[in-house]
Amino acid sequence: MLWPSLVPIGWLPILFLAMVLCLRKGPLMAGCLFAVIWLSLLFHCLFMHQYAEKSQQIEFKAQIVSLVSQNRDWISFDVRVINQADQYAFFEALALNNVQRYYRLTWQKPDKIVIGQTWLFSAKVKGISSIQNQGGFNQQKQFISQHIIAKGRVKRAELLSHSMSVRQQVIDALSPTLAQFAQGDILQALIFGDKSGLSAIRWQQLRQTGAGHLVAISGLHLSVVFGLFYAIMIVLSRYAFSWQHLGKIQLAMVIAALFTFGYGYLSGFAVATQRALLMLFLLLIFSLIKQFSHHWDRLVYALFFVLLVDPFASLGAGLWLSFGALVIILLAVKSTTVDQQPMLGSDHVNQSIDVPKFDMTERCIQKAKQVKDKILHGLSVLWSIQWRLALFLGGLQGILFGGISPHSIWLNMLLVPWFSLVVIPLTILSFCLWLVALCVMWLLGIDLVSLQSLGLMIFQWANISLEPFAWLLQLSDHLPLKQLALTEQELAGLLFVFFAIILLMFRGYVPNNRKLAFRLLVAVLMLPIIVSKLVTHQILFPPSSSSRSAPWQLHVIDVAQGMAVVLQQGQHGIIYDTGAAYGDFSYAQRAILPFLASKGIRYIDYIVVSHDDNDHAGGLNVLLDKFPQATLIADFLTSASTLPESSPAVQACEGELHWRGVQLTFISNHLTTKSNDNNQSCVVKLSDGQSSVLLTGDIEAPREQALVAANVDIQADILLVPHHGSRTSSTPAFIDNVNPRLAIFTAGFSNQYGFPKLDILTRYQQRDCKILQTGHVGQISINFTHNDYYVTTYRQKMAPFWYNRLFRFGESLKAE
Repeated sequence: MLWPSLVPIGWLPILFLAMVLCLRKGPLMAGCLFAVIWLSLLFHCLFMHQYAEKSQQIEFKAQIVSLVSQNRDWISFDVRVINQADQYAFFEALALNNVQRYYRLTWQKPDKIVIGQTWLFSAKVKGISSIQNQGGFNQQKQFISQHIIAKGRVKRAELLSHSMSVRQQVIDALSPTLAQFAQGDILQALIFGDKSGLSAIRWQQLRQTGAGHLVAISGLHLSVVFGLFYAIMIVLSRYAFSWQHLGKIQLAMVIAALFTFGYGYLSGFAVATQRALLMLFLLLIFSLIKQFSHHWDRLVYALFFVLLVDPFASLGAGLWLSFGALVIILLAVKSTTVDQQPMLGSDHVNQSIDVPKFDMTERCIQKAKQVKDKILHGLSVLWSIQWRLALFLGGLQGILFGGISPHSIWLNMLLVPWFSLVVIPLTILSFCLWLVALCVMWLLGIDLVSLQSLGLMIFQWANISLEPFAWLLQLSDHLPLKQLALTEQELAGLLFVFFAIILLMFRGYVPNNRKLAFRLLVAVLMLPIIVSKLVTHQILFPPSSSSRSAPWQLHVIDVAQGMAVVLQQGQHGIIYDTGAAYGDFSYAQRAILPFLASKGIRYIDYIVVSHDDNDHAGGLNVLLDKFPQATLIADFLTSASTLPESSPAVQACEGELHWRGVQLTFISNHLTTKSNDNNQSCVVKLSDGQSSVLLTGDIEAPREQALVAANVDIQADILLVPHHGSRTSSTPAFIDNVNPRLAIFTAGFSNQYGFPKLDILTRYQQRDCKILQTGHVGQISINFTHNDYYVTTYRQKMAPFWYNRLFRFGESLKAE
């Protein structure tokens, strides 16, 4: 996860030779080289034969594997590409046949599509490159972990295979029954892994309670199903068949594994489910052949084989959460067993020394005491596991997702046992009973319409078991501190706390003469989170009485084809433009708010909107809802009557504003005639006396010429290039008057307009101006000091990892 790049394919034979030479005398080095070779080779196989620089409309055959989301007009789904391997050379065909490749497609008003169908698609396909900002969701990293190598929009398609899978037939038969239950959407997710029925409100409740993993089929669900059927087979072999053969345990494990595999099939064999099944089956195989008898050996070998089959699993949170949970369970069970051994041993010794003869009543009392002790011991072990799991998973989710839900800790302590012992077993047993009824009615020729009323009776208890869960989800809407976003400093501190907790779990193995050093080490690991909280609340370093001498930062957020700039000083900020919004989607929600949280910016004093184009003002409502006390500065809203009653104070883009040592000069519009919206953009010059920045919105040549003619002071060290690098802007006279050292283009990678234009780029380069584009480098942060400024970019310096690089597919041009 921390590699800056993967090995080029031409170097792989050399590394393979080095690995062979290291096998005997340096096995550890040989293993490391094998890991590098294997991951690089799989990556090159996955991304081989990418398309030209520009996105192309291509035809390909693919099978639908999952439905991601849908609304009234659009549907998003994943397809597995079916390659025509006979068109390629031997090694290329070998790679294409053995590495599954997926596309994420969207389709407007499609025909009815179901999982398992095979289509011949004609689609406009582009790369998986996505926006890259601090605190934001890394979509392209998730795509790689799921083997998705391209995304596109379907233009037309032809259905090739009408055959419906058994799974889809079962879904179609059961869905009408589940739809009549209040918790039918969760039942659908638990049985089939189909989460499309979950509403946006339900998803929000799952996020703020940290309970999303309970409705996503994972290792927890597969383990419960395996344990359920294993217990059933053991009980049947003991009481129903009186089978005393020593192989009954092995047979029970095999039968339970078959049922678990069937459950995996019902869930659609998602990538996460495949990994969990592989891990479970490997642990089962090791147990059957009695190899690697220690549980830690089994866990390590299972992890090895999972990563061998899919090295990209480490990019997803599921691998860390599932294996981390197993480690915590093993540590908890081990520590509890160690703590219980002295007590159990002494009882056994006492009983062996003096074994009195009991009558029937005393034997019953003694048996009841033993049952009570076993129950109390089981509850003690369960509690030991649960509080450790809750703390561990809560902290790990905070590190992986940049935020924690304080209520998730106590909620998961209640919900995980409830799902493991009640909800999942009831749901699976209900489904098995319904499936048996379906088969019997089909064999007897009974009308399946009557199956629906029977299904309502069968799933009634499963639905009732989910009522407490639904009540807790609704309760979470009214709880304080539903979601806490963590700053980068807090995340780093939490990582050290995470290591400290792991060390504490091994405290029983520390010799007495080293316990003082052990405690000191744990205390040192706890120190960063304490310091970060003291700094955050301005206790350790209170703010200076003079804010003019404090450094400040300018962050240009990557919002694809749009503009969003954040001016920061400490916990205060100003936002210039808000990015675009499309229906329910908003870049303000997707990129700006997570960025503000990661940087610890809690107070937005002003929101400046250059003009009312969607790519500049689309996220305004989202930001006003989040920061209702912010003052809005915009010209196009000052006379509008569409603002809500609770809208903040509105100022026009004129005059000067002194903000925490930075002077904002709003440059008036000198055009004498009414111009288009672009030329009405709010132009702002930022200056701290040492460095200066010019924000220009979407102004075009007429406004630029007016600024030059009016002899306005527009000279600046840094220029946010007008209109994203369009040919309608950046006239030579304007560039000469600004005379920037750095020109920043706020243009999305491979955007449909072809911004920035090549001749405009050349125009700036001819003036020895450094060029940066948000679509290419991601977020751009500029730190201003007393002497100069320093520029850092997300892809190149903040997170320069191989999975954050650009995946090029080019751009399709459209008339401006």
